[in-house]
Amino acid sequence: MKKVSIFGATGSIGNNACKIINESSSRYDVLVLSAKNNYKKLAINSKKLNARYAVIKEKKYYKLLKAELDGTNTKCLCGEDELLSVASLKTDYTIASIVGIAGLKSAYNSIGNAKNLALANKEALVCAGKIFMKRAKKLKTNILPLDSEHNALFQIIQNDNINSIKNIVLTASGGPFWNKKIDFNKVSIKAALQHPNWKMGKKITIDSATMINKVLEKIEAAILFSLDLDKIDIVVHPRSIVHGVVNYIDGNSLMLFSKPDMKIPIKYALNWPNRVKSNINNIDLKKIKSLDFFDVNAKKFPSLGLFKYLYDKKIYYNRLIALNASNEIAVDCFLREKIKFKEITKIIKNTLLKINNKNPKNINDVFDIHEEASKLSNIYVNKLST
Repeated sequence: MKKVSIFGATGSIGNNACKIINESSSRYDVLVLSAKNNYKKLAINSKKLNARYAVIKEKKYYKLLKAELDGTNTKCLCGEDELLSVASLKTDYTIASIVGIAGLKSAYNSIGNAKNLALANKEALVCAGKIFMKRAKKLKTNILPLDSEHNALFQIIQNDNINSIKNIVLTASGGPFWNKKIDFNKVSIKAALQHPNWKMGKKITIDSATMINKVLEKIEAAILFSLDLDKIDIVVHPRSIVHGVVNYIDGNSLMLFSKPDMKIPIKYALNWPNRVKSNINNIDLKKIKSLDFFDVNAKKFPSLGLFKYLYDKKIYYNRLIALNASNEIAVDCFLREKIKFKEITKIIKNTLLKINNKNPKNINDVFDIHEEASKLSNIYVNKLST
């Protein structure tokens, strides 16, 4: 049996992972499931999978979780320190799906303890990419991307010589607004959360609507695959069938396509390097009438113009951290109706221009820069709100 831990077991990725494991329970021994505050869902998943530990981050829900799991073999823990402690347990697969910078520490601590770290937390690579990957290489933990795009690219190029790659292409659904004439000053929360293809959490859904998710994913791909940002293109593919394309120097191109179902990349990662049978059908080529691709519209989506502040022959790692911090603040403020949709990118740009020039040398530096950027973002939000 393969030992598995899931950090962020009640979100979209984590919950799908629990379903996959439950369908093949004889293959897996679940060590840890964690959640921020959804103690009921955490308890349900812990019971189904007979998890050894259930960790709730917010301490006020600890007693409620314990009551839900009374009479089971699952030990209840709470708080950040306990979460980091169980990240030291040896696993075959650890899924890191805690949203945002909050998921970085547990993912980082899992390196060296997990043979394979399935990463859905793109912020870990955006904020601490070089530090993260260097540690993984040193401690021999395989990093398996869970984003559908990066998982597709990983499947194509994992055994390739990087010098044989001309460039790679990330596909973007375009979110709910790519082909609509719309006043971004009047976008409602409800409209921004209406993603046409994927069922995701609120944060990533808003990121898709602004297309900041593609900025983050391009950076993530550069770090994962050791590519210059200039070798990574973005195209809009509204059907979300093709997830990644690799163009080679000899004129060949390979692409991976599947239904837009996150259980596919999750199942692949949980069984890598092998493949196992799935109850999800392949796409029927006879039913595909078109595979349309479109240029991204940087004028319509100003987030795509942020690269000029992030990269100039070299990546500014301090600004990557600021990018993530300011986006987290801005999206949260939009969801709480403190700012307009259009102001999300303005907040990010303002923060990038004001952050200090110190690049992170260790994981503590990452959090220090993130805190500074968050403060700068909040200051600018307050100016916009007054």
